[in-house]
Amino acid sequence: MGTDWRFISDPKLPAAMNMAIDEAIALSFREKKIPTLRVYRWDAPALTIGSFQKMEADLSSSLRNNGIPVIRRITGGRALLHDREITYSVVADTNDPLFSGGIKKTFFAIAQGLLAGLRHLGVEAEVFVPREKVIQGPFCMTSLSWYEIAVSGKKLIGSAQKRWVDHFLQHGSLSLAPSLFEEQFQIETPLHLCKLLPKLPPFSEIERALREGFETAFEIQMKETSLTEEEKRMAHRLVSEKYLNKDWNENRGVAGAFRHA
Repeated sequence: MGTDWRFISDPKLPAAMNMAIDEAIALSFREKKIPTLRVYRWDAPALTIGSFQKMEADLSSSLRNNGIPVIRRITGGRALLHDREITYSVVADTNDPLFSGGIKKTFFAIAQGLLAGLRHLGVEAEVFVPREKVIQGPFCMTSLSWYEIAVSGKKLIGSAQKRWVDHFLQHGSLSLAPSLFEEQFQIETPLHLCKLLPKLPPFSEIERALREGFETAFEIQMKETSLTEEEKRMAHRLVSEKYLNKDWNENRGVAGAFRHA
């Protein structure tokens, strides 16, 4: 049996807080060294953009004018509309035998947990391996990348990653059903889980399937817990100093220089 992990299940939260919690868990890993799987949802539609991505000003303005925040992630990748979905994040050691070998092998390893979780739900998916150069569009779900999860050639789970010297954060989204804003803003979206099953399972069942999928694929045990008090404090600081900071979200400005106090 492998290393014990933390499992954190969060309620619906604002976009800025969701991104702040993921970063807080990653920053605290430097001291605690406890691998974590977090599963969470969003309390309202939001668009996240990749760490170095430039967004079209017209689209960004239109989203904000309709009450949809645009939040810059610390991970790479492209724009993603979060609405009716379940999101996962993994924070772990880059030297863990499960994830050693660089970014692609990390993506591949985590894909095995996601595939196993989907099988628990009765969905047979596959890991995407491109046979030619991948053409990237502005939106995450229009572009399949190495070792993402697909069904019949269409992306089901898109993921993005941030790496430090000794650990990484990877998070990704499983769309449950179409967003009401897809057509309004002409945002291309992924395959939705509801299209692959006779009936969409309750959130608790999907969450349990993902947890069990990772436990099976990684041969680990997960202990359900919550954020530490330090992680909570750090997340609140990150929300105010970074993820609600216009300079960070629009220009990747000085707010990105947040340091763990």
